[in-house]
Amino acid sequence: MSIIFDPTNMLKKIAPLKKVEKILSGRVTVKKTALRFLDDIEGIDKSQVLDVALKTVKSYKARIKAADDESTEVKTEILDDPKLLVNRVQNEIVFQMHEGIKRNYGGQKARWLPSDADDPRPEHQLNYGKEYIIGEGIDGVEPGDEYGCKCGVEILTDETQLDLSF
Repeated sequence: MSIIFDPTNMLKKIAPLKKVEKILSGRVTVKKTALRFLDDIEGIDKSQVLDVALKTVKSYKARIKAADDESTEVKTEILDDPKLLVNRVQNEIVFQMHEGIKRNYGGQKARWLPSDADDPRPEHQLNYGKEYIIGEGIDGVEPGDEYGCKCGVEILTDETQLDLSF
């Protein structure tokens, strides 16, 4: 038996695009109430995810301020298509879940699963299907070590449910 951790499928369930898009208000601030969906996600540090969202919004505000005459255009672009915020929040959630796998399954065998990223890292592609020890990786690297990695993990265990609790 094994447990498969697929970042994309996990995000579709717990942090879908629509939920994450709702955290940005019309005034380019984070609606903290919209971040309540994080309460349902076990094994992540909600304050770290909020910090990522707040830093992203701060960068949005800096772009708007720097744009001066074009601030309305830049603000509209940001509010109509908050891809950076969505991406950063989702990446933080996936990163933390990979850290939970290392914390709770360290020393066990795993298999590196492919990423569904549009442009997967070539060095990660070389590891697809290879077995490694969680916490050691392959040449010191394992899925999720690098921020934004969308590679999956098959944990080779007799368990059937993923445990990411602290």
